[in-house]
Amino acid sequence: MPGLSEDRVALVAALRKLSPDQRRAVVLHHLLDLPVEDVARETGSSSGAVRTRLSRARKLLGAQLANIDTCDEGVVTHG
Repeated sequence: MPGLSEDRVALVAALRKLSPDQRRAVVLHHLLDLPVEDVARETGSSSGAVRTRLSRARKLLGAQLANIDTCDEGVVTHG
């Protein structure tokens, strides 16, 4: 993607691997700074469901982005 930093490309690729509900929660909460309660209202979900989606999404994103970082350093991980 011309004009985009490698970090941004990696983040977009990792976000695409999330379910639509998880991705929506992450974008609304972390990128648009909406409180969990507002994300719940916006998505028609309970606050608990939003918290669960965010927790699972963070875990998946962390794993995806950690794998990209290690590959960039020349270390190949299998897991």
